[in-house]
Amino acid sequence: MKIIKNKEELEGTCYIEILPGRYLGQCWSDNSIFLTEELFGFIEKSVESEHSTYDHYAFNEIQKETWWSILGRLERIINLLEGQAQMNILKEHIGFLFGYSEAEFIKDYENNIEKLRELIKEFQTWIKEQLKSQDYISVLGI
Repeated sequence: MKIIKNKEELEGTCYIEILPGRYLGQCWSDNSIFLTEELFGFIEKSVESEHSTYDHYAFNEIQKETWWSILGRLERIINLLEGQAQMNILKEHIGFLFGYSEAEFIKDYENNIEKLRELIKEFQTWIKEQLKSQDYISVLGI
C-alpha cells in the first residue's frame, strides 16, 4: 500500500489522481499524487460522505472546508485501526472496491491494518500541506 508521488512510477491508467487546486483540463500533473483504484477505495467512503456530488468516474473539485471534514472522518478511521476494530465495524468506514479486496485484506489482517493506518496518515499529511496554499483539491476519477 503506497501513495505514488512520481507519475513516472505509474503503470497504465487505472489510478485516482489527487490534484492540488482546481481541475484545469489536464491530468497526470507533476504536483499530483496517485493511488490505485483499489487503495483509493479505502478512503473513498470518507470523500463520498462529505462531498455530496462526488463521482468515482468524474473530476471532482473539492473545497478546502470539505477537505477538513474528510480529514476528520479519516482520523476516526485511524482511531478504529489503532483499536484493532472488527472487520464488520471497519466496513462501515472503508470500502473494498473489488470482490477480492476484502478477502485479501483479511488474509493478513493485522499487517494490513498497520499499512492502511500509515497510508491514511500519509494521505492526511499531504492534504494538509496542500490546504496551506490551495482552496481546492481535486479528485480525478477513473
